[in-house]
Amino acid sequence: MIAKFILPHFIGLVCIVAGWYISIINVGLFKYNQEKSMHTKETIAGLILIVIGAYIPQIWGGIVRLMTKKKTEKTD
Repeated sequence: MIAKFILPHFIGLVCIVAGWYISIINVGLFKYNQEKSMHTKETIAGLILIVIGAYIPQIWGGIVRLMTKKKTEKTD
């Protein structure tokens, strides 16, 4: 139960919060600095973390289904 449902959602939530934090802190720090663009490596990395965190539960579930499907085929 924990490995199939709670753990991937928790990891996804941590990735989303970390990506949000990185993006918000980076934009907040450089908001008044006109030399630096708002589109930096840090904001892109934050966006990527948010997207990864959003899709981790579905990817995790698909991998678990494939592994259980292969186990049942081997036992037959």
